[in-house]
Amino acid sequence: YDLVPPVEVRSVVGGRWVYAVKLGPDNEDKFKARYVAKGYLQIDNVDYQETFSPTARVTSIRMLLQLAVQEDLIVHQMDVKTAYLNANIDCLIYMQQPVGYIETDVKGQNLVCKLNKSLYGLKQSGRNWNNVLHDFLVNIGFEQSFADQCLYTRYKDNIKIILIIYVDDIILAASNNAVLDDVKISLCNRFKMKDLGKLS
Repeated sequence: YDLVPPVEVRSVVGGRWVYAVKLGPDNEDKFKARYVAKGYLQIDNVDYQETFSPTARVTSIRMLLQLAVQEDLIVHQMDVKTAYLNANIDCLIYMQQPVGYIETDVKGQNLVCKLNKSLYGLKQSGRNWNNVLHDFLVNIGFEQSFADQCLYTRYKDNIKIILIIYVDDIILAASNNAVLDDVKISLCNRFKMKDLGKLS
């Protein structure tokens, strides 16, 4: 975001802190804080246009697991860290500064955040993220399925890799470790990823 003076003709979307305690890798408590937009304050056709974002069908996941058993595929899972923050914003959105980090201009007036990237809580963030991930996967040679928009495949020299996307979670099934590692490296080079290893 960029800090700018508030614009009279535009609405300013609110925000709030969301706190969570998650379990760390060694079973220790991990405290997380995330500043999210109050998307319910967004105005249709002003702050957002399209909002639809696909998610994988359960039948696609079942099909992948069945195929993995039949063809002895290696199945792993990955998670994209702060996925929505990877996508550029598609509308001009102004948002309140986070409580505790408020800056003012020389006159003492509170500035507002002009968003450059999508943020959790915005109505179109899921769609923006899905578009970014789709473009990336197509660029590295994957084809999107007609049956399920969240199913991607790549076949080369009788070696296959299949991806299923569920928002920021990715299931990968591959013929061998080499192609699996290659795709994982490509994903890690483009996004901040958490490799969760074998699907569990």
